Amino acid sequence: MLAGAVVLALLCGVLGWMLLNVLRRMTLKSLPLRLAVSRLLRQPWSTLSQLSAFSLSFMLLALLLVLRGDLLDRWQQQLPPESPNYFLINIATEQVEPLKAFLAEHQIVPESFYPVVRARLTAINDKPTEGNEDEALNRELNLTWQNTRPDHNPIVAGNWPPKADEVSMEEGLAKRLNVALGDTVTFMGDTQEFRAKVTSLRKVDWESLRPNFYFIFPEGALDGQPQSWLTSFRWENGNGMLTQLNRQFPTISLLDIGAILKQVGQVLEQVSRALEVMVVLVTACGMLLLLAQVQVGMRQRHQELVVWRTLGAGKKLLRTTLWCEFAMLGFVSGLVAAIGAETALAVLQSKVFDFPWEPDWRLWIVLPCSGALLLSLCGGWLGARLVKGKALFRQFVG
Repeated sequence: MLAGAVVLALLCGVLGWMLLNVLRRMTLKSLPLRLAVSRLLRQPWSTLSQLSAFSLSFMLLALLLVLRGDLLDRWQQQLPPESPNYFLINIATEQVEPLKAFLAEHQIVPESFYPVVRARLTAINDKPTEGNEDEALNRELNLTWQNTRPDHNPIVAGNWPPKADEVSMEEGLAKRLNVALGDTVTFMGDTQEFRAKVTSLRKVDWESLRPNFYFIFPEGALDGQPQSWLTSFRWENGNGMLTQLNRQFPTISLLDIGAILKQVGQVLEQVSRALEVMVVLVTACGMLLLLAQVQVGMRQRHQELVVWRTLGAGKKLLRTTLWCEFAMLGFVSGLVAAIGAETALAVLQSKVFDFPWEPDWRLWIVLPCSGALLLSLCGGWLGARLVKGKALFRQFVG
């Protein structure tokens, strides 16, 4: 992790250095800006270290702020308005009809009732799956049977419904395990081994907050295995019905998805706040590094300013040049941070959260402007003391 942070910081520094070179090649009409860019490029190691520190800290801070707020909110907003917020699991077969009557009594229309059989996938085409590290092979899977295909499970290959000794498989797992239509999968249940031929592949939306399964069998295929049932529903009218449900069906487990999401949000909030403190400390260390480098280079800066002053540069030009130098350093650091943060967010949105990528224009405005303002106020104030009074000439002569 430390090595990755070092590499990332170096990449930020190199990218910032490239941007400074681009600025130097541009026709800058402002003399203070030209002088500021030239001085930054004349001090490569000092400039690279500052660009690395500030770019990385700005980027991490921006990522934390966006991840904590926008991405979790976007994920919740993508859920269908009537998506279930409660799951009922471990329903015994003899409880299914009484439970349906109870829900109907309270005007609740549940999702389908799904039978659940737990079994382990042990072989593919009679070849044992031992040694395969896929997470689906290292635990028991929840299998089900259905005559009607779930609406949120479109068929991407093969035919529905599966017939006797056939099964429908989730396409993602099929790709990971190199399973094709016509292949045979073998399971070990609680009581016996059974097998089926894969005749269709389904696309499963795992983020739909609906019951989903890797394998769906035809009716009757799992009758020889112990079964329980599950269903889900939406309820927003208080805890009275839920209390009555628990009292009337004490062996059924009730999962409150809303409470789980709220708890996840609270954990993310706490973690992000802790990380924000760390990023602020990194930024503070970068500021101290900046001040230390300015202090160490005082004599060199004195000599440069005296030469400029001797050539006729006024105090206003010298002061403006110093402010431009630090503002340019902050602006480029913020721009590099925006590039890095946008790239990281694009990967997270498309690969992790499965969102369409939406550029965040705020990063491109807030980060460069904030960086320029922060460093110009801090470094510019310290450097401006160099042009006060007659100290320039006394220092040069001494």
